[in-house]
Amino acid sequence: MIHKINRSTILAAISQVEEAFPFKDYIAEGGKHGLVHIVQQIVRHKTQGRLLDIGCGPMDKTCVFQELGFECYAVDDLLDPWHRRNDNIAKILEFAKQMGINLHMQPEADNSIPFPKDYFDVVTIFDVIEHLHESPNGILSTAGLHLKGQGILCMTTPNAVNIRKRLSVLLGKTNYPPIDQFFLNPGRWRGHVREYTLSEMVYMCRTAGFQVLTASPYESIAYDKLPNPFLSMYLLFTRMIPTLRSSLCVVALKPEGWIPFELDPVAYRKVVAGSVPTGVR
Repeated sequence: MIHKINRSTILAAISQVEEAFPFKDYIAEGGKHGLVHIVQQIVRHKTQGRLLDIGCGPMDKTCVFQELGFECYAVDDLLDPWHRRNDNIAKILEFAKQMGINLHMQPEADNSIPFPKDYFDVVTIFDVIEHLHESPNGILSTAGLHLKGQGILCMTTPNAVNIRKRLSVLLGKTNYPPIDQFFLNPGRWRGHVREYTLSEMVYMCRTAGFQVLTASPYESIAYDKLPNPFLSMYLLFTRMIPTLRSSLCVVALKPEGWIPFELDPVAYRKVVAGSVPTGVR
């Protein structure tokens, strides 16, 4: 088991996972850079223990933590269209078994998690909340219920105001997913529903009762999109203005005495008062 986790050990773990991963070329260069940042943020606070990955997908990230010495559990409904093509689900299930991940595949419309509550040292929610059709308060409460006291939550999501999206809007283009993807989608939309800013991520975690430890933009896309010298120029520019980077990561603590967030209809009416006619406020 690895107890000293640095950049070299993280990259070595990524290479091990990449070698075993059933979908070649899925783990892109930008994803590797992003994952190094995410792991570094988590291991500042926890370097071992039980980890639950909610919305794990094919477990490319989950298995890196397994390689680094965490005991990993994972849940996902695996209902993305590409999950259901060919024999991809069988490949994902076999990969979980091969890597020693305790994977629970959730039935459709059943987001329950069969693992014990107050059990995990780390809960991760990687690039999930932007796909939700409902408020993230539910998934954050679920994470808190499964975390031990003083456990660590790590949540990542694309940056709603990265430089590419700001420029797109400035040029009269959309910052939403491409219209053809949405219009031609054959069933329930599984793409991005709402993306977030860093301050919104912090707000959600604090409102759900967590203590935010770190909140950081990081880069996970430009390495695959920009050739040099444009990549070097972009990295230098976003080093000066980090909020222009492509992705966001928040790490938060579950404090002792934490209780699940409860919706308050009165508070909701107050925050939407300016958006509805006076007569129905």
